Amino acid sequence: MAGSDSLFLSQDSEDGEKVSRALATADGSEQWASDISSGHIIPALETGLLVFYDSPELIAIEARTGEECWRKKLDRCIRSTVSYADDAIVLDTGTDGDLIFLEAETGEHRRETDISQHFHPNNDDVNDAIQGHIVAGSERLFFHTFGGLLIALNTETSETDWVTPETHPEISGNIAPPELEPIAFSNDLLLVIESDGTDQSDSLHAIDPTTGSEQWTFEPEEEEDIRIRSVAVAGERVFLPVMEELHIINLVSGDIVESHDFDGYAQSVTLADSVCLVTTTDGIIAFEAK
Repeated sequence: MAGSDSLFLSQDSEDGEKVSRALATADGSEQWASDISSGHIIPALETGLLVFYDSPELIAIEARTGEECWRKKLDRCIRSTVSYADDAIVLDTGTDGDLIFLEAETGEHRRETDISQHFHPNNDDVNDAIQGHIVAGSERLFFHTFGGLLIALNTETSETDWVTPETHPEISGNIAPPELEPIAFSNDLLLVIESDGTDQSDSLHAIDPTTGSEQWTFEPEEEEDIRIRSVAVAGERVFLPVMEELHIINLVSGDIVESHDFDGYAQSVTLADSVCLVTTTDGIIAFEAK
């Protein structure tokens, strides 16, 4: 992940031990290394912290120096879904259906809310829970469930503002329902990846965060086997790597502004200052704004 003038690696190897590192975006030089590491990290950068989940503990470190700030031992199982919103760490307890809010600066408990009323009633075929990660908007948290729902939760009231679709899709055996996975939020628009577990290509949707209504849709030219794995947003531009191309899309209209080809297949994208970094099967490609 990237923040300010740094790139953060949550897990790396050094003499057989796992460490985390911060590298300077400009030249890749090491800013710090820490023996605190984890595959699950919460970027609470607005409070200057990185929070690592190393079960059963949360460990917050100073993003600039790598120094430890606080630790909190958890007495409940936490899934990989963690996020940051409203100066709070948000933890997902999985099939329990509880979201736990902690103070980002101190790790102190703030409140809990139960979202299990949105879980699929067919317990025989799905043990429902939040799937993937939570996206934090300005006033809401957005997440989707194994049972096929996209949900907007008001962070002030802990009430559900909207759910789409309105009813649970049918589930039969091991066939998963279509997914509407929230991937990014910017300028009062929520970006969502739609996939259905078949060979049909994924699509990207821009959604009004207050109502759940669709604003525009991007669909790859190929109708089969195209997967959208990562999206990044800056201002009114959406950076979308698809197969061997980077598309830059206008956030408001959904129109493609420009496209760039590269070798290898795209895996992820992240933004650092004025540089767009695309990870591919052949390496990392940096695109710089003109």
